[in-house]
Amino acid sequence: MTNRHQPRTRTLLEARVVFNDRFSLIECTVRDLSDSGAQIAFAHPVTLPSQLELEIPKKGISTRARVAWSNGKTHGLTFISAADEKASSTFPALLAEPESPEMSSPQDASITSSALNIQNVLAEARNHIAQIAGVPADKIRLKLEIDQ
Repeated sequence: MTNRHQPRTRTLLEARVVFNDRFSLIECTVRDLSDSGAQIAFAHPVTLPSQLELEIPKKGISTRARVAWSNGKTHGLTFISAADEKASSTFPALLAEPESPEMSSPQDASITSSALNIQNVLAEARNHIAQIAGVPADKIRLKLEIDQ
């Protein structure tokens, strides 16, 4: 619970967790929130799946999340960006850690940085389109073609 990379802001926001292909929805309260995660609470103890979608209507947020910890009524979530979900399968060679320092070059670092930036832009676009369309972000498919 203390391995946070970003400070969280205490809140009392109405929210809901959605899972089971959007067939299951449970109302909850967001107790604290950051760019990378949230702490949510329920009126009664709840067992959650390892991954779900968190919707916070007042903030216009709908994002995929991984359950980091659970304690009956209270759960810690880590937000999953589309880049996190897709990075290893989309750019496996670019995102792999170099085996030794001699094998990496400034050009390799630039390529890896570019791949991560592209994934971040696509993830932001996917989330924005999903909010506008009123659908889950994981239902949005973006295709990027680069002509050279």
